[in-house]
Amino acid sequence: MKKGMIFSIERFSIHDGPGVRTSVFLKGCPLSCIWCHNPESHRMKPELKYVAEACINCRECGQVCENEVHLFPELHSVQRAEHQVQWERCKLCRSCIDICPSGALSQVGKAMDVEEVMRLVRKDKPYYKEEGGITLSGGEPLIQPEFCRLLLKQCKEEGISTCVETAGDVSKKALESIVEFVDLFLFDYKLSDPENMKRYTGGNLTRVLENLKFLCTMGKNIILRCPIIPGINDVEDHFRKIASLAVKLPLRGVELMPYHSFGNGKWRQVGKTCLLEDLDTVGKEQASEWNERLKSYIH
Repeated sequence: MKKGMIFSIERFSIHDGPGVRTSVFLKGCPLSCIWCHNPESHRMKPELKYVAEACINCRECGQVCENEVHLFPELHSVQRAEHQVQWERCKLCRSCIDICPSGALSQVGKAMDVEEVMRLVRKDKPYYKEEGGITLSGGEPLIQPEFCRLLLKQCKEEGISTCVETAGDVSKKALESIVEFVDLFLFDYKLSDPENMKRYTGGNLTRVLENLKFLCTMGKNIILRCPIIPGINDVEDHFRKIASLAVKLPLRGVELMPYHSFGNGKWRQVGKTCLLEDLDTVGKEQASEWNERLKSYIH
């Protein structure tokens, strides 16, 4: 049976579509957004996760690892040794994970089949009521289109509402394979300039817009979700182009998603460097001003 690579399943979610939802986060993404809140989703394979704050410096991991992934160089006679992780050496043999007493080390990413996911989804079904259901997110769920199709199809057969969050930078074939089983798309629209789209996300704006228009021609419910990142896309031209899409296309709604720094620490946990480490969360006053500006362009 076809399996999907999943890194998290969040039950009773209220932020990933209408009502109470079971959010299934699939691992793997073709983009490399520098503001990503889920850096552990980038690679479509299981990997080691290290939470430094949870480490008790017992050094057990260094004793069992045969690949010298965990080093403890002495810093000072009155300080404890620093736990350094040599990410490129890790083969994910799990010996360090299994012996870690504090849970500082773990595996992120697991292959699951449709029935395994559905067992969790069915537990939440009594709470969905009229609006709730399942949401597929990521990463980019549609780089695993076959698994998504099977899971979404099963949900529809069991009367469960479906939602897919996508950045749209996927093949049209992937969209075509799942579109009939999706009630709502949360479509991430990141940048309005092709060069900046490539620079900050590695993505193809032309393909994103083509796929957005395709979903509109299919009569799908779409909410445009727009991350706003200070110093990157908080500019007049971007707001005007968001408004233009809202006016020209039959969208269900537009949501601005002001930058939040809560995901910054997660980059280090999987051996990556966050380029926006010093950027603060956008305040409520600034977020309100952006929303008012967008409304003025739409009406």
